[in-house]
Amino acid sequence: MTSADRLAHEAASHVRATPEVQHAVARYGTLSASIDRLSSRESHYMTPADWRELHSAQDERYELHQRLAAAGQLHLIEVA
Repeated sequence: MTSADRLAHEAASHVRATPEVQHAVARYGTLSASIDRLSSRESHYMTPADWRELHSAQDERYELHQRLAAAGQLHLIEVA
C-alpha cells in the first residue's frame, strides 16, 4: 500500500486504532530497526548475544504481524 493509499484510508476511516494496536505498531517499527541494524552486520562479527537478539526480535515481530493481521490493521505498518 502506498503512502497516498494509507493516508486516504486513514482519512476515510472513522475507527481509531486501540491503544494495543498503537503499541503493536510502534513496537513493530522498533523491532524492524533492530533487525535491520543487526542484519547489516557481517555474520562473523556477530556475537552469540547479537544472534539471540536478532532471533528474539524476529520472533516478536512475527507475533506482532500476526496480531495486526488478525485485527485487520496491517495497513498501519510497512510490509515489504
